[in-house]
Amino acid sequence: MNIKLVTGDSGTKRWFYQRLTGIFLAVLLIVHFTVMHFIGTGETDYQIVEARLASPLWKTFDVAFLAFALYHGMAGLWVVIDDYVHRDGWRILIYSVAVLAGVLFFTLGAITIVTFTPHIVWFPTKV
Repeated sequence: MNIKLVTGDSGTKRWFYQRLTGIFLAVLLIVHFTVMHFIGTGETDYQIVEARLASPLWKTFDVAFLAFALYHGMAGLWVVIDDYVHRDGWRILIYSVAVLAGVLFFTLGAITIVTFTPHIVWFPTKV
């Protein structure tokens, strides 16, 4: 059975969004480095991350960072798959696995960031 994957898409939209997410990632990375390494003490420990994730603004920032990074990486992976996997059946399978992995990673990351609750003691010490 010979299935042809023809979308009529030249890849221009993917190319544009790859560049756009790259720009957003660069801006978010500069903000992250400036806040975490230049404005603060320069040291990062659990308490600093905990205080940062207590703010809805930083949670939104981190979820956006995660979304842009995953989209950017998955778009790059999509191009690699398109270039190097020539059999249509394998390409569909690998695309499907890649999309499921991207959705899974975003879901797990977003749940971790959004539901993070400060001041939980996971390993209480004996006094």
